Amino acid sequence: MTGSLNSGGLNSGGSDSGDAGDRRTVLAALTAISESSQDGVVVFDRNTSVRYANAAARTILEFPAHENPSARDLVADTAASTLDLILAELNATGAWTGRIAVGTPARPILVSAWVLGPTDGHEVVVATLVDGSERQEREEELVDALTAVRRRAREQRIVAGLNRAALTGSFDDLVATALQSIVDLVGATHAVVFRRRGADRLAVHAATFEPPDEETLPSGTATLAGYALEREEVIVCADTRDETRFDVTLLEDHDLRSGIAAPVRGGDGTWGVLVVYRTEPHTPSADTLSFVVTVAAVLASAVRRSDLERELRYRSLHDPLTQLANRTLAYQRIDSALGVSREDGTLTAVILVDLHDFRTINDSFGHGAGDAVLTAVAPMLTRTVRPSDTVARFGGDEFLLVCPGLRSTFDAIGVAQGVLAMFRRPLTIGNRTTTVTACMGISVGYGEHTAAEMVRQADVAMGGAKKEGPGSYELYDKVQGGEALRRLTIASELRSAIENDDLDVAYQPVFDIRSGRMTGVEALARWTTSSLGVVGPDEFVPAAERAGLIGPLGSWVLRRACTEAARWQTGDPVELRVNVSPLQLRQRTFASSLADTLERTGLAPDLLGIEITETLWLEDTSAVKNNLDELHRMGIKILLDDFGVGHSSLDYLTRFPILDAIKIDRSFVADLPTEQSEAVIRAVVSVADAFGLDVVGEGVETTAQLDSLVRCGCGYAQGYLMARPLPPGDVTALVASGGRMNVDAGPAR
Repeated sequence: MTGSLNSGGLNSGGSDSGDAGDRRTVLAALTAISESSQDGVVVFDRNTSVRYANAAARTILEFPAHENPSARDLVADTAASTLDLILAELNATGAWTGRIAVGTPARPILVSAWVLGPTDGHEVVVATLVDGSERQEREEELVDALTAVRRRAREQRIVAGLNRAALTGSFDDLVATALQSIVDLVGATHAVVFRRRGADRLAVHAATFEPPDEETLPSGTATLAGYALEREEVIVCADTRDETRFDVTLLEDHDLRSGIAAPVRGGDGTWGVLVVYRTEPHTPSADTLSFVVTVAAVLASAVRRSDLERELRYRSLHDPLTQLANRTLAYQRIDSALGVSREDGTLTAVILVDLHDFRTINDSFGHGAGDAVLTAVAPMLTRTVRPSDTVARFGGDEFLLVCPGLRSTFDAIGVAQGVLAMFRRPLTIGNRTTTVTACMGISVGYGEHTAAEMVRQADVAMGGAKKEGPGSYELYDKVQGGEALRRLTIASELRSAIENDDLDVAYQPVFDIRSGRMTGVEALARWTTSSLGVVGPDEFVPAAERAGLIGPLGSWVLRRACTEAARWQTGDPVELRVNVSPLQLRQRTFASSLADTLERTGLAPDLLGIEITETLWLEDTSAVKNNLDELHRMGIKILLDDFGVGHSSLDYLTRFPILDAIKIDRSFVADLPTEQSEAVIRAVVSVADAFGLDVVGEGVETTAQLDSLVRCGCGYAQGYLMARPLPPGDVTALVASGGRMNVDAGPAR
């Protein structure tokens, strides 16, 4: 050693002039500021003699205060060449930074070294030392702190997003997002939201796994979730093996070892429980626990918002006095019922109920008594009608009944009669017993009118009922005059006629006008009554539609016609054609019912054709389309009747490629053989040929008309010229005789 090391400063054995003097001044300043430094500072000569080491360096290098280590002692636990490499680097660059190992066991020391002054062969080297293990610990602490900060920032972003969703979004979407966020952030296995069901049960509302169907949990000590529900506080289970507060069997059955349960509180108590599960024992950190509780609070705020919205929505659609539907909801229910009627052919009834002499109750006993009567009548009406019906307070002393899915007008009348019977029972209001009477107006329809029009009709009908006195009801049609009354009478008697087989079916032949052979017959319902005489189909079919009897009537005609047509199939096949109402095709079961009819009667499907009107295309409802598609698949022919007078277009023929024939309306045939009519019929035949359809001219009454149809290329015809509608026996005889066309039948009279 050429120098000595002490704690107070630097003693030099060199010259006191020139560069050496400058270095001594710098070194003196360096030692002065290094004594209190937390980093180690060492000064040594190029010959490796240590000239100075501060207290931090001695601690790092584990040298006692009285020893003077050499520079090589600093790296005694490293390879001998390490210092040589450092010195070589210093020669080249004047500075070096790296890592060496000291001590046993070796620990890292971070070293920065540089040459102080010019390189004249007597350079002094200064090195700073930092204990690498301490720095690593500080870095790890810093990393942990940064991780915690990032996690809290992520938690805040998640909670902010959940809060926004709680204010504006779907509750179920919010729950799903919250559960997945918990699993992702805290590393849980599963997260579940249980909802209170009844007083003491819990059911899974949402989960990050597929829960068992309809599985419920009891509250109390049977489960973690149930225990939290009962206690209404956050429950932490760190390890099921150490748990004594509640039964852990269910957890262990699902391989779960720990969990957190946080109640979700609604506006009127605990709504449910948020539970986070793990498959391993785990004691949650304060941050994790705080995050789960915060999410539960966000869910609770969403529950309260949902409850409030539901309450506001209920109040906006219900009468505050009676709790019945109000006018707004009543119109919504009417619109909905009419939509179904248009789809499936059922009737909707709107019944307006007006309490009789209600003003006298208010004037005599006060409005409180009037309110008491209204609140007593409301539940009685609700109990009287069907569960599918709507009872609404329409205003003042008026109630409105919306009755969807009726089969006939008589069903609506039955509802009205039941309500009137209910009003005959006395009411107990406070200490008084009283009787309330009412008048009712009834409107029925298949969806051809709007809700407002239905209510207007019911109001008009109620005006007629009031003229009859308390306890009366009127149907809208009845108050419109003699024609409506006749329709109601027809509908009433038609119902009995269908039930008692008091109708008949006549059959008008259809001929191939090129060969003269009969190829089919069209079934035509006929009815004669004792009170009204002969009633034509132009009267009883619309009456049947309005009364909800078109389904039974159509079924009766099909059943009778198929039974009789099956008997004619002894030679050449004779097709049966039956007119089908749009209301029949709206019934979803029409196709299956017709298939049953064919099976029972024995008529082959390819010998049956149904005739539909052009207006049916405009409906284009799913029920109609499905029925037509099914009939087509069964092999039943579909003919478009009255072609040319409605909304015919190539678009319909393209969209519905299920037709087999079109029938030219009799109004065009009646104008034959004019040039204009022939041009129209030629155009129709051309379109039909393009789509592979047969063409039938109906209403042929003269030979000139028949000849004109032949010139236009029409293949088939029917009318009084060839044959009038025949009873079944005459059709049998015509088939037996070969079914030839008779053009001498003469025109209609």
